[in-house]
Parts: sequence; structure tokens; C-alpha cells
Amino acid sequence: MKRAHVFCLSIAIVAILILPFSSIVSAQEAAPAGDQVRIRKITPNSKVLTPEYQLVKGQVLSQTRNWFQVIVDYETAPEWMDDLTFTYYIVAESKTGKTKFNLFRGDVTYVNIQKGKHKSDMYLHPSTIARFGAVQRVGVVISSQGRVLAMESLPSTGSPRWWEQLTPLDGYALNRMQTPFAMMYFDDYEAIKPTTAK
Repeated sequence: MKRAHVFCLSIAIVAILILPFSSIVSAQEAAPAGDQVRIRKITPNSKVLTPEYQLVKGQVLSQTRNWFQVIVDYETAPEWMDDLTFTYYIVAESKTGKTKFNLFRGDVTYVNIQKGKHKSDMYLHPSTIARFGAVQRVGVVISSQGRVLAMESLPSTGSPRWWEQLTPLDGYALNRMQTPFAMMYFDDYEAIKPTTAK
């Protein structure tokens, strides 16, 4: 009888110790996604010149061309976040062909994001713009481990998930490490997670 009493008491103590931890976990899971990441501003720019690096003496610099660049200013609330994936949707109006609009999709994942204000960006190569036309609309979705935390588009009118109405083209939207802008304003951006070969 005494042994049974001690056993029941032990279970009660364990339950008391576990309960607060369970409550904390539940509270974190229930926290609104919008409280973790906030998009402050989306800035598109269709006339960003290729950066000029110091060339070896005797080399001739050819004429620079215009890239399309979109910068997203965002803010994070948690002290640290393991990763954030930005999926960009960029619509260009077709110059020729049966398709009136082309949707370019590109994503980039940042790691070890500390609480505070940050920047993210994405690019279209000058040849992509020349072939497919000028950019008309931009959207971005921020997620972490499959959970959507924030989304915005510019202009902000129309369906909030308008990109789902078009078939995306992958491989055209480039993150900064795939462009000559990789070393520009390096400290303004978080570390990009390398993509693994499939």
C-alpha cells in the first residue's frame, strides 16, 4: 500500500513538472504567424546597372546593361530564427507569343536570422527582360519549415494569391549569389543557405 502511494505521488510530481513545458510549447505553436515576421516594404527597380569591379589593366569594360531588382525590407520578432524562405513571384508582360504574361518564380533561404530589420532581394537578368518584357507585378511569400509567415504583393490590388492563377517558370529569377551583385552591400543581407544538388 505504501509502495503504491509513493508511485502515485511520483506520477503527480512528474505531471506537475511536464505541464508548464507543455503549456509553453502549445503557446508557441498557437502564436499568430504574423507576429514572427513582418514585411515592411517592397521596392522594385527595373534599371539597376551591372556593378563594375576593378579590372586587370588592359581589359576593356563592355557596355553595362539593366537588371530587374526587387528588394524586400522585413522585420523579425523572435530572438533567433533558424531559417526563412522567400519565394518571389515576378510577372512580366510578354512582347510576343500567345502568352500575355509570364510568371517567374524564384526562392532563397536565409539561415540564422537575428531579431531586427533585414533585407532580401531577387533579380532578373537583362536578357530575360529583353526577351519576355517589362515587369508588371511582384509578390513575395515568406515561410519557415513549410509554414507561411507573411506575404505581400505590389501593386496590392486584386487577389491576395494571384500567382496561383499562372503557371510559373523556374530558373529565371536569381538570388544575389547567382548574380554580379553577390558582394554588393554584403552585410545588409543574411547568410544564404546553399542549395544541394539533386
